[in-house]
Amino acid sequence: MNLFDKGKAGPRFIDSLQTGENVSWFYRVQEIVKKKTKNGDDFLDLTLMDKTGRLPAKIWNNVEEYHKLLRAGDVYKISGEIRDYRGKKQITVSHLRAIASGDPGFAPGDFDESPPFDSEALLAETFSLLRDNLSDPHLCRLSEMFKEEYGPVFRQAYGAQKIHHAFAGGLLQHTHSLLKMVLAIAPHYGLDKELLLIGALFHDIGKTAEFNTQPALETTLAGGLLGHLVISLTIFLEMKNKISDFPEALSIRIQHLIVSHHGEKEFGSPEVPKTKEAYLLHLLDLLDSRLNIFSEQLKGGEAQKLFSEYNQALGTRILLDR
Repeated sequence: MNLFDKGKAGPRFIDSLQTGENVSWFYRVQEIVKKKTKNGDDFLDLTLMDKTGRLPAKIWNNVEEYHKLLRAGDVYKISGEIRDYRGKKQITVSHLRAIASGDPGFAPGDFDESPPFDSEALLAETFSLLRDNLSDPHLCRLSEMFKEEYGPVFRQAYGAQKIHHAFAGGLLQHTHSLLKMVLAIAPHYGLDKELLLIGALFHDIGKTAEFNTQPALETTLAGGLLGHLVISLTIFLEMKNKISDFPEALSIRIQHLIVSHHGEKEFGSPEVPKTKEAYLLHLLDLLDSRLNIFSEQLKGGEAQKLFSEYNQALGTRILLDR
């Protein structure tokens, strides 16, 4: 074994890494971005992953050499030190190389990401909630078709690329949360819970086509040119068109929920909420996304710190005292 390969015996999965330790193990490179420091020097900003999670990485030295070597989606043997940056762990890379035939400890299955919960059970509960609370025959059929056509990909999909629910199964977890909140809140205000349930089900389904996460994290052509609101709308329209005599007024109200759920045009909504149901869906979507950001920040924060670094999405630092 040479100096490059020295370190603790593997496997060294991302969720087990601790600040201050040195590591040398196999990780898939999901993202590669070449940036410049304030002094104008080049560096590489990477996102690494294995089946347990993701980890930011920085390369400060031999930038051009490594930039030519690296390809998003490939696995490399990476050595470096785990450091704290703004309350989160990242690795400062000292060396990396392509994997070699017969590398001890390398296992392709270590990069098959799976949801951090029982996704089959949550998927079953999600459609049980819909089945038990939908009575309109058109909406019942729509829910059944959704499960048939999107169940498997829906169960595995990310909820976002980076900001919230950015992990396998995140879209399912986010949607399930919205359904539960709709059932808790809509009756209190006398709102149409069935309309809201279907709006929540379809509102982000376009994210399944907006970006890829495996083997590399990247925006698709449709995702970059259309965005997930337009894709979600298209999916809904194609599906409801397969149901004979689907009421046009009901279709338009569901479409409005989809296109307005970001709340403001400056945040990507083609239209702002103009019904009570649309406004509630926007608020619930925002609430669930923000609280997930809190959860992820608390999970990744350093135990010895009282407050996190400034969080761009939340617009503040958050208390890490658990």
